[in-house]
Amino acid sequence: MADRPRVTLLISNSIDYAADLLVSRLGSNRVFRYNTDLWREYALSFSPAGIEISDPTGRTATDADIAKVYRRSSMRGSVLFPQTRLSDLERYAEEEVHAAWADLFNIFWEQGKIVLSQPLGTLRSGKLQQLAIAPKYFEITPYSFLFNRPDRLRAGTVSVCKSFNFKYADGIGFYSSKVDEGDLDPAQPWFLTEFVDATHDVTVAVVRDELFAFELDRSVFIDETIDWRQSPVRHAHRGWKRVDVPAALQAGIFGFMAEVGQHFARIDFLRNGARHVFLEANYNGEWGWLDPDSTEGLMAKIVHEIDPETPCVSCPRPRW
Repeated sequence: MADRPRVTLLISNSIDYAADLLVSRLGSNRVFRYNTDLWREYALSFSPAGIEISDPTGRTATDADIAKVYRRSSMRGSVLFPQTRLSDLERYAEEEVHAAWADLFNIFWEQGKIVLSQPLGTLRSGKLQQLAIAPKYFEITPYSFLFNRPDRLRAGTVSVCKSFNFKYADGIGFYSSKVDEGDLDPAQPWFLTEFVDATHDVTVAVVRDELFAFELDRSVFIDETIDWRQSPVRHAHRGWKRVDVPAALQAGIFGFMAEVGQHFARIDFLRNGARHVFLEANYNGEWGWLDPDSTEGLMAKIVHEIDPETPCVSCPRPRW
């Protein structure tokens, strides 16, 4: 009997545009896709005999078939679709499967199969820890996280308010906004940074040993919003232009990534002239809209890294 083809296990959800692009580029025969929001439609077995996963079409993958694992998303369906109401039994089942997958990621990681996106990367290094490390490598804007500290909210001072989790209610997004600190309720948690006067948003995709930088002109939307995600849709998706990364910024990015123990991220900056101010690193950030037609090298690099037929360079493992 012929050997079964090796595949990349792509952990995603059913509305993931970047995952769709990757399947189309690699070919469905080289990808086994597991959609976390549709977990009830899959069969899963883990025992001393090994791992076996079956998808809704009846296709099966075992740990012997899986050459690489790329985690785009591992969100519960109830988190992805918060309007969904689950019974206690349904919620229990979802939590059990989610917990099992958390451990399966650890097993695949120990096997050296986890590529690009490191499990629990953001939990190990979120916005506050990033900003504590970043001054070694970049300019940052002063920041604070305040809760029940009315004495630290400065009336008349205009700052930028951001969210760690983005959502604060079903279907409602918390975009970065300019606020007067005196208007904020001190009984609520606030993550604040100083406003940066910038002409461009810059985002740099770090794909292990290569950088892909793009920038967006802020003049199109700055009179209406400071958050490019709220700019006119066509500009937000098609206005990004590929740019070179200055040598000093390249060195800073690779130094920062080495210290946080990651080799895949999308790092955001604000630029004014030669000045780049660090905002945050998204260790599994969206990137598909930056190179949807695979003309800028980013898509090709990611496809190369996750292709089951190319050498596997697994994510760095932290020293616990």
